[in-house]
Parts: sequence; structure tokens; C-alpha cells
Amino acid sequence: MKKYILFATATLIAAACSNGTTVKGSVPEGTDQVVVSVAGQDYTLAVTDGQFKGSVPVNVTSFSYLAADEFKESFVSDGSTITFDFREDEDANIVTSSKEGSIQSRVTAMEKWYDGFMKDYSEKVRAGEMSAELDAELTDAFVAKLKETVAANTDNVLGASAITLLTGQVEDAELDELIGTLSPKLIEANDDLQRLQAGIEKRKGTQPGAMFTDFEITQPDGSVAKLSDYVGKGKYILVDFWASWCGPCKREIPNIKAAYEKYKGDKFDILSVAVWNKPAETVKAAEELGVVWNQIINAQRIPTDIYGIEGIPHLILFGPDGTIVKRGEGLRGEGLQKTLGELL
Repeated sequence: MKKYILFATATLIAAACSNGTTVKGSVPEGTDQVVVSVAGQDYTLAVTDGQFKGSVPVNVTSFSYLAADEFKESFVSDGSTITFDFREDEDANIVTSSKEGSIQSRVTAMEKWYDGFMKDYSEKVRAGEMSAELDAELTDAFVAKLKETVAANTDNVLGASAITLLTGQVEDAELDELIGTLSPKLIEANDDLQRLQAGIEKRKGTQPGAMFTDFEITQPDGSVAKLSDYVGKGKYILVDFWASWCGPCKREIPNIKAAYEKYKGDKFDILSVAVWNKPAETVKAAEELGVVWNQIINAQRIPTDIYGIEGIPHLILFGPDGTIVKRGEGLRGEGLQKTLGELL
């Protein structure tokens, strides 16, 4: 739930203001000031005897940040008193709100629930207890909790954060409907929500049956690679959008390799498109993973913006004439072998 940003705005001295949020707390020895960022504006507070206190403007539509040297914590400037206790161990930092039921207190509770849920989920996976039925049950509980959070926070950043976590968990139509329940002011202030809306619109136009949308990427050697160099040439083309840092992407490679070895020929081929990644890291990982089929690297956000891709790996199967046959989760794992077996 926490988000971190780089802030490069001018530094100001925070002055007391009515209806503001009071921020106070303790910092490690040697820290002489803290910097609070609210809505992109920085405020500097002096530290005396390891303590700081000041007032900053209220802003509930986005996360604010307080930095003390190398330590940084997010919070919601909700008009309450927010207390920060910075420790030598950054993971032990504590952020609390003075007001029960405040947005910050809801964020703290949500973070605690999320961390507990993910820990429990991971432990079940490691212990070999995760059946398909249990996975579905836990996923349903996860989705229900997030929907409940959205409904209770339609005017603040917690609701927006819950919706971003629902991406990929619910269908686009429902996601779009949930975004529509939020206040226009919140949507306007939140880049993630606007990106999600744009992605939904892009996916509407790139569903199965639609013709492929071309893109071109300059390669490290100066050449230009296009999707149309491969798609629409009379073969089924499986396109894998991936990155070297993405664990699920790398775990999917053996499955893709098996499909390549079984079906490559006059009717089928594969193209890997590296996104959101450094070219050198892509090349290194591709060699290590045995990616011997066609590749486009250094694509960054160009194709993912075109096709509304929010997470990777993401696979799209194009037909011989360039129309989209299938895309998404149904092409991963056994779903890929099943689909190709039916077509080829």
C-alpha cells in the first residue's frame, strides 16, 4: 500500500495553518531536519533534541511523505495529528493518527490486514497447502475486502489504492464501475486511476477479434523492429510481454519454450517483447533462460500502453491474418498448451 516518489520541488519552512495536519515525532540521533511533501510541495521542519513538530496542508486525495535523512514514510494528511517514530531499523518505523477512524488510521489498519493476508497466503503456498479451492476462497476474500474498502473511501487515496490492487482481480467492466463510484476530485488528482481508465479503454479496442495495432521500437544496434515484422504474415504468433526482473515472467519461460519446441514451423512462431526493462538486463536474462526465438527489446511502455497491459507476463496470440485470437491469463501454463493444441 505504501508508495514512494522522488520529490524535487522547492523547500519551504512549514508555517502553522488553520485546519491543517499536525506532524510530529522523533528521529534518529544526528538528524537536524525532516522534509514533508504534500501534493508535490515540500515543507522543512527543524529537529530539536531528536523531536520535530509542525503543520502542513490537508490533502486526502494522494499520499504525502515525510523524510528524515535516509528514512521515508508515507501518510495521509487528513487533518488529524500524525505521529512518526523513526527507528534505526526502517521496517520498525511507526506512523499513527490521533483520531480514531481517520483516513490515516484506516490506512494503517489496511496495511496491517494486507501484510497479514499476504504472509498467511505465502505460508500456505510454502507448506504445500494451497489447493485450487483454497486459492479461490482466499482470492474471493481478498477481493471482497478491497471492494469494501473502496465503498468506504470514495473520496480519498485509500479507495484509489484499493482499486489499483483490484486490477487483474476483477473484470474491466467491474473495475470501470468501481472507479466511477469515486469522487471526480479524487480521480483528477490520481495518476494511477487515470492510467487504469486509459488502460480499460485500450483493452476494449484490443480484445479477441480486433486487428493488431502495430508499434515500432528502436533496437540497441540502431535498427527498427516492428510488431508487423512478425504478426499478420500467415502464422499464429504468440507474443510474450516480459521483463528480466519479473519472477512470474521467468517462471513462464519454460512453458513458452515447450510450446516453441513443439509447434514452431510454418503455422506458428513466438515473439518476446521486453518492456519496462534495461536492454542489457534483457539480453543477459534471455541468454540465461534460453530464449532463442524472435525478440524485440527496450520496448518500455510503448506496447503496454497500446494494449492496455497493466501487469506482466502478458501473452497475446495473434492469428495468421493479424487478428487477436486470445490474450491474458488463459494463455499461461496449461492454458497455452490447450489453446495451441486446439488450433494447431
